[in-house]
Amino acid sequence: MKKILVVPDVHGRTFWKEPVNKYIDQVDRVIFLGDYLDPYRNEGIEYTPENVYDNLMEIIHLKLTHQGKVILIKGNHDQHYSSQIFYEQARGSRCDKRNWEKYHEVFKEHKDLFQLAYLEIVNDIPYVFTHAGLTAYWLNKVNSKVWGLNDREISIADQDIIDRINLLDDDGLGQEMLCVIGKLRSLFHGEKTGSMLWADIEEHPTDVSKVYGFNQVFQVFGHTRLDGMLEDMIAYDHLAMIDSQKCFMIEEDNDKKIETLIG
Repeated sequence: MKKILVVPDVHGRTFWKEPVNKYIDQVDRVIFLGDYLDPYRNEGIEYTPENVYDNLMEIIHLKLTHQGKVILIKGNHDQHYSSQIFYEQARGSRCDKRNWEKYHEVFKEHKDLFQLAYLEIVNDIPYVFTHAGLTAYWLNKVNSKVWGLNDREISIADQDIIDRINLLDDDGLGQEMLCVIGKLRSLFHGEKTGSMLWADIEEHPTDVSKVYGFNQVFQVFGHTRLDGMLEDMIAYDHLAMIDSQKCFMIEEDNDKKIETLIG
């Protein structure tokens, strides 16, 4: 029976360690949804640049130790260290400018360990994992600017399209597509929805769309912070947003598509 442990936005926190250490040998996959850096300063936790860096390196070591099992998705708070274009065009809040070079070297050295999107089949359903979720508006923009495919050829349920999405992480036009920010984050300069690194839960439709295979998949992403006390996730039939400082489990033969991990 396939089991997937999902870790939402880290931001220097260590909530991931106990569940991952407990379940690493029991699950088929451990998927981190990104944002490993840039802690929130209003959570009552003391952070130093050293322990934030060490936390990131522990996650990288986990990936190196369990190459096929651990998936590391990148978020916007990782991309502004990874890419100079993203840093200049779409840098987010709390970016640690003093340690930018240090983090940039980490992502440069370990570029092959990270990706933007991941597809896994569970209970015959294609699960698509990204940091902030894919939207039809943004995919249409990417296709018109970068891919030039017939719209009917695009389905996020297909591995080929997921591979194409991952190839956007270069230093050219693909990187500029990742910089797209929605109106929720930039009232005067934002677009209808942000990219897969920037889209907030309010930018995702509550009903499922048939375009680009959205009606075939279940999306799992983070990015829009929940308090983890009143709400663990915001979920619809076709997606779950889980940025709540808790881990989640996806299991075959379970009626629920994704559940908060308890114990």
